[in-house]
Amino acid sequence: MTKLTLRPTDTFFFKNHHATQAGETTVMEPMFPPRPNTIYGALRAAYIYTHSSFEDFARGADEHVKQWMGTPNEHGAFRLHYCGLADGDQLFLPLPLDYQVVEEGESLTAYPLELVKDRKPASSSPGWRLASSRREKTKSSQHRYVSVDEWKRALLASQPITSLRSLSSFIVREAKVGIQLDDSKRTAREKFLYRVEKSRFLGDASLVAYISDEPDFSAVKWARIGGENRPWSIRQTPEQFRLWSVDERKTLEQTIQRTKLAKVVFLSPAIFSNGSRPATFDGVHWRWPNGATVEWLASAIGRPELYGGWDIVHHRPKPRKWMVPAGSVVYVKVERDEELPLIFSVLDGIHLTDEGAEEGFGFAIVTSASESEEEL
Repeated sequence: MTKLTLRPTDTFFFKNHHATQAGETTVMEPMFPPRPNTIYGALRAAYIYTHSSFEDFARGADEHVKQWMGTPNEHGAFRLHYCGLADGDQLFLPLPLDYQVVEEGESLTAYPLELVKDRKPASSSPGWRLASSRREKTKSSQHRYVSVDEWKRALLASQPITSLRSLSSFIVREAKVGIQLDDSKRTAREKFLYRVEKSRFLGDASLVAYISDEPDFSAVKWARIGGENRPWSIRQTPEQFRLWSVDERKTLEQTIQRTKLAKVVFLSPAIFSNGSRPATFDGVHWRWPNGATVEWLASAIGRPELYGGWDIVHHRPKPRKWMVPAGSVVYVKVERDEELPLIFSVLDGIHLTDEGAEEGFGFAIVTSASESEEEL
């Protein structure tokens, strides 16, 4: 696996699926972090531009580029495993949504929810819930990040997390006002004022993309990413995304084998055909791409968002689809011992998404879970 560090040369802007309209009362609000397919497409285009031409790519004339980047209608062998946020050399992961963020004076602390038996379930409930006994004022758990070391310590021991970082500690917003140009007259168009919020990284913050070992990106120094095709620098380093150490993996395997419970934490958004549920979930069991089948017990899933974009091949909007946000969590039960080796094989990551796995959607890690002795 290879790590690509991506840094913009100036401000940047990532647009969501909302329609853009000009006008004094309209402000184009950015989204951050960008969706995985945005980074995948930018890296794909940068590789094509460096090693070939877009004309040859469209015709499928360059066999080397075609092998890795495919054609306009299909993907090649190039894979984006995960795109995350970093500050210097430190990787930051999204706070799992099964953590409750509580105000404590001027600081915030995230406390883990507990998996408990629900003796009075609703008609659609599987009999389990995530519950909290805390009654303090809470904040949203979304768009908060934790350093990878503290993230691991907290999840391994079900401990609170005290060092939370918001997006405002990584980026700063800068308002921009402009007027659309009339290309035919090379003058400003009347009544086409627009306002947009650009972003800029603070300090040594950057995006990091973990990709397959091949192809080699060492010759690709720049990519155009986001709105207005702003240039970003690319630095390639050999680095494996391996979350758990050998001892941590051993602890996780022993715990999961004893309790038969596991927790799936999504580090990137996932496209689910049924809103907040994947197509391979039948109401009780969830089938994974590696062949494992587990029982779905409970979940902490953020509100699904609409995922779309522009189809540059067919010159039309892409069909809108539901996407669950990063940080979403699903608790599962391993019913059969034969499933355990399949679970253990993906502790460091598996793509659980109905589509877009090659673009980095649905990248999730597996950790242990425990059942509370309390009941609702």
